[in-house]
Amino acid sequence: MATVRRIHHVAVSIPPDRHISAVRFYRDVLGFEELGSPDSLAHVPIIAWFKVGDDELHLLEEHNDPEGARRHICFEVDDLTPFRERLERNGESTHEGDPIPGRPRFFCYDPAGNRIEFLVDEARA
Repeated sequence: MATVRRIHHVAVSIPPDRHISAVRFYRDVLGFEELGSPDSLAHVPIIAWFKVGDDELHLLEEHNDPEGARRHICFEVDDLTPFRERLERNGESTHEGDPIPGRPRFFCYDPAGNRIEFLVDEARA
C-alpha cells in the first residue's frame, strides 16, 4: 500500500512589495539555508526556496488572486500511481505540474479549494 512519507514542502505567497523583507526574514532572521530552484520552473515567480531541516519552504510571488493561487502543501509519497488512482476513483480531478527533474508530481484540490501536490523525491527513494 502506498504511503505518505512526510510533508515535503509548503509554498507560501509573498506580495511583490515584500520580496526583500521575506527573504531576509527566512534567511537571516530564522537562519534557513537558501536553495536554488530548478531551471524547469524559470517561468514561475519563485522568490526563494529554503531548506528547513529535512523539508523545504518555497516563497512564491502572488497577488491576491485565489483562482491563480500557487500556494500549496506538498506530500512526499512512495508511489504516485495509487494516490492518483484513489483520488480519481473518488471523483477528484488531478492535473500535472511543470516537470521538475527527479521529482515526478501531480496536483489536486481539496473540497475547500486548497491546492495539494503529491510527489516522489527520487533522491530520497
